[in-house]
Amino acid sequence: MPLLRKLYRSLLLILLIIIGLVLSLLFLRGSASPGSLSSRITCRWLGSVARALGVRVKIHGRPNHEHTLFVGNHISWLDILVLGSIVPVHFLSKHEVKTMPVIGALATRAGTLYIHRGRHESASKAGEDISRVLRQKHNALVFAEGTTSDGNIRKFHSRMLQAAIDSQAMLQPVAIFYPHRDRQTGEIRVDFNALFIGNTTIGESFNRVARARRIDAEVHYLTPVSAAGKTRAELAQYAFEQVVDCIARIKSGKA
Repeated sequence: MPLLRKLYRSLLLILLIIIGLVLSLLFLRGSASPGSLSSRITCRWLGSVARALGVRVKIHGRPNHEHTLFVGNHISWLDILVLGSIVPVHFLSKHEVKTMPVIGALATRAGTLYIHRGRHESASKAGEDISRVLRQKHNALVFAEGTTSDGNIRKFHSRMLQAAIDSQAMLQPVAIFYPHRDRQTGEIRVDFNALFIGNTTIGESFNRVARARRIDAEVHYLTPVSAAGKTRAELAQYAFEQVVDCIARIKSGKA
């Protein structure tokens, strides 16, 4: 059954990618303007891909819909599908994504921003790009850990949060988690099938996702705060504490 499930989902994904390419050529212009046709198409397409892969999303809280920098934790490439299906955002992604066949083209036309990890000039350019889209009253999203984790939240880096201050935007923490309850211990932890950490390749990760019966995703939009009058370190600490507390509540079954 897992093999048949993988085959079915792979074929469905190929079909959705073809549809996505056609839609991107016709309607997407590299913008994620809230309320626009292109942003609605992007959200619905990402949601369709998530559902095709067996991901079921539960949303808690209410996301801001414009002029907001979302700051969250990062567990998997599935985060893009899940979060991008809920509210239009410009994601900040590593530059390698831009060079990926097909996926890079789709991401760019959907308004993804890019950064070369470890390059000072690239980080400065990425910060300017985020400020630009926020000044246009669009939304942006930063995975502040800078990498994926196993659900144990790492330090939030503050550099990209300067964009919220410069553009006088709102900052809203967002926590994402893929809960799985261990049948023997009752412990709630990240679903192994959703993890994308360490030396795991995208092919290995996709294989686990495609073969899984289903993957549950929980998204918690937490209390937004104005960036005005705050330092980027204060914003990073606020977002970090909000997300850590939320993940702890999910693991305890109290969220």
